[in-house]
Amino acid sequence: MNIEKHRFRGPWSLWFIGILFLFLYAYGVYDFVMMLGHNVEYYSSNNYGDEVFEYFTDYPVLTLMLWIINIVSGVIAPILLLFRSRWAVMMALISAISILILQFITFAFMNRWNVFGPWVSLFDIAIMLMTFGLFVYCKAMAKRDVLI
Repeated sequence: MNIEKHRFRGPWSLWFIGILFLFLYAYGVYDFVMMLGHNVEYYSSNNYGDEVFEYFTDYPVLTLMLWIINIVSGVIAPILLLFRSRWAVMMALISAISILILQFITFAFMNRWNVFGPWVSLFDIAIMLMTFGLFVYCKAMAKRDVLI
């Protein structure tokens, strides 16, 4: 009975990580819509210039697909984590791999560092590392049988 109660509640870190990543990737959805929708007010509020606007004009299909996969799986993973589903591990892995490939392509071939500058670029790298951390956390929770 005590084990079942623990499994239902889960460790406090599960709630913290799940809610943190849900908010993080929910903002990612908002950012995605604003950036690709070419919302001028959003661009100016973030001090993005013409270079960033041009960067997202005719955005390549491959990078667009990777970004969509990252955002969708990044929203689903913490929801599944909060519901204690083992599928959270797979969704977090898909999100982590897609953001890794996306950032490799955009930094190596699309001049991302120079277009966005060091602070936004480092923030994006931090998001990628955090997403890999989410995968590691989900995997650890599955190994401890917190996720079913």
